[in-house]
Amino acid sequence: MLITIMQKGGAVMWPLYALLVITVVIGMERVITLLLLSRNHEPTTKESLEKPLSILDLIAMIAPVLGFLGTVTGMINAFKSVSEAASVQLQVVAAGLYEALFTTAFGLIISILATVASFLLDLAITTLCENEKT
Repeated sequence: MLITIMQKGGAVMWPLYALLVITVVIGMERVITLLLLSRNHEPTTKESLEKPLSILDLIAMIAPVLGFLGTVTGMINAFKSVSEAASVQLQVVAAGLYEALFTTAFGLIISILATVASFLLDLAITTLCENEKT
């Protein structure tokens, strides 16, 4: 099933999928780290806890751009199919547009997830560091 979804979006879906995996891994790692630090009351600096969040911020910026790259490659494929067809049919154009829209949506979803994860983790880090001071 995953392979089918990835093929529907074209080649750009693979780097987008890699960004999604990185987002989930960093998010889970930070959640586990924060839970352990909170439970064990280990002293730590806010800066050291926030370093991985910059990767989430970078992913939030890159994912939509990659999605739009998928849009461009999908449109190129659509117009290539139109130019090679003896007669233009809606199905020929629709396949490229489907690829284009699929990658754009996937890139935007990844960006939203990375942004929300970064914000919530930053909030949790701030709260944890403030609780350590008291």
